[in-house]
Amino acid sequence: MKIQVLCGMIASGKSTYANNAARSGTICINDDAIVNMLHANNYDLYDEKLKILYKSIENNIVGTVLSFGKTILIDRGLNVSVSGRKRWISLAKSFDVPCEAIVFKNYGAEVHAKRRFESDHRGLELKTWISVAKRDDSIYVKPSVEEGFDFVEEIDFEEIIKGKIIH
Repeated sequence: MKIQVLCGMIASGKSTYANNAARSGTICINDDAIVNMLHANNYDLYDEKLKILYKSIENNIVGTVLSFGKTILIDRGLNVSVSGRKRWISLAKSFDVPCEAIVFKNYGAEVHAKRRFESDHRGLELKTWISVAKRDDSIYVKPSVEEGFDFVEEIDFEEIIKGKIIH
């Protein structure tokens, strides 16, 4: 029982990794899926004013999963920054469970933007994804034990494609 936090750029393999982990029995949450659930699969209806609702649903899921003695994996795009990850470390401490960071290799903003555009552009142009990737890259801080994680492991895109997961 633990919290595993996926940390990496857009299109670095986080969701593919989460799919692999789910197949092995790990419970996974994804912020996009929560927004889609609340807005009938219309992510474009995301509402900044509802952010507290989105987060409360995530927190509730984390607490419930941990109460069942299961591992929960967090797949969120905002896990690129220290501030974006601190909630998960705090939740792990409050439940007295380990918090692990699984770090996805950063291949540069343009590579990640192109991967996102080619795999699921979500109706956005490549230049928009480049802008998103550059913004994320500008705030990216590699996770560390000093930050509060109990364990940090890096994983390569090719390993993810082959189905590797970290237990």
